[in-house]
Amino acid sequence: MKKMIYFAAAALSMVSMAACSGNKCGGDGKCAPAIPDEVYAGILPVADADGMSYTLRLDYDDKGNKVGDYDLTEQVLVSDSTNFLGLTPSATFLSEGDFTVVEKDGNKYLKLVKDVKDSNAAASGTLTFLVASDSTLVMVNDVTMETPTDVAAYTLKMVK
Repeated sequence: MKKMIYFAAAALSMVSMAACSGNKCGGDGKCAPAIPDEVYAGILPVADADGMSYTLRLDYDDKGNKVGDYDLTEQVLVSDSTNFLGLTPSATFLSEGDFTVVEKDGNKYLKLVKDVKDSNAAASGTLTFLVASDSTLVMVNDVTMETPTDVAAYTLKMVK
């Protein structure tokens, strides 16, 4: 009889843990769906090189999908006829920080704010991206949120 009660208690605890598997549960027992990291990548134009490769990873904090942390890898690309793609990285910059989702004029924007301690960043300050769709981000002007005339050239696409 004791074994039966033990197995019943064990089964009940397994079922209750499985109810929130893949989710984050608070102390109140309510579960929020887990938000997977999102990764975006693309090559954007720059004035003094053949392009800049961006790889942006977003890690949402589950607060209404409005805030989180990010990691950004920026690589300055130069022409290289020996490389299959014709471009090779000449410098790499890593940065991390926090991001917030900002809504303005009916559009959603991601505002990335680099950590102050971050000394290996290509530029300081903030980067802003228009959330153009579920799988694309467009780099916009940080101050005016103005979209570039050649949207395709400034687009990062979701890779994960």
